Amino acid sequence: MKKQPQQHSSRGCQEPRPHVAPSAGAGPGQGGAWRRRRPLSLLPFLSLRDYGFCMAALLLFCLGSLFYQLNGGPPHFLLDLRHYLGNSTYLDDHGPPPRKVLPFPSQVVYNRVGKCGSRTVVLLLRILSERHGFNLVTSDIHNKTRLTKNEQMELIKNISTAEQPYLFTRHVHFLNFSRFGGEQPVYINIIRDPVNRFLSNYFFRRFGDWRGEQNHMIRTPTMRQEERYLDINVCILENYPECSNPRLFYIIPYFCGQHPRC
Repeated sequence: MKKQPQQHSSRGCQEPRPHVAPSAGAGPGQGGAWRRRRPLSLLPFLSLRDYGFCMAALLLFCLGSLFYQLNGGPPHFLLDLRHYLGNSTYLDDHGPPPRKVLPFPSQVVYNRVGKCGSRTVVLLLRILSERHGFNLVTSDIHNKTRLTKNEQMELIKNISTAEQPYLFTRHVHFLNFSRFGGEQPVYINIIRDPVNRFLSNYFFRRFGDWRGEQNHMIRTPTMRQEERYLDINVCILENYPECSNPRLFYIIPYFCGQHPRC
């Protein structure tokens, strides 16, 4: 026997009805719930709350500006805020630092350290003094660097009474002008590599410099010929007094001063 096809009930095979939007005048029972409409605003991206906040801020700004003009100045809290933040601007904090212009000193002392190229520096200073019009004061004393108290007072008095602007130069240890009631000048100096300084002093004592052929005879008249032409390596290796004296490298008193501890 052939099986007859089963008939489905009408309840399970009902097709869905198309959705019909309710009419504009339909009530809650006539086609669905009412649609909510957004309130109209002047700016589509701002709500009424945001718009009111902007208007309030603008009103406060206008009132503050009016208050500033009527009273001839800003409110005290703005001044306090400015004082707290400082007087610097954005460019001051983030721009290049301003160049510092130091006042040109009118009193300069060059207490020359021996065998550090000071003779060449003095020649350059003489040229600069003629070009820029400052007073270059030199001293003929080259072998007295440590002074007594009276000598310090006399030298400081002579330096202080020189015509300004001046630059005084001499081989002398540091002088404390303020100790004797004088105005402290600006000090300049040049130092040299200790080994090169020792070599320069060694040959200078024997053969002098370019100022004169017989200059070394004046400085070391009692030096014997074999000592004058002594090889520097022999002097060091055989521990000659000239090459083993620790005072050959002394330099601190030129910056420390005339005190015995220096």
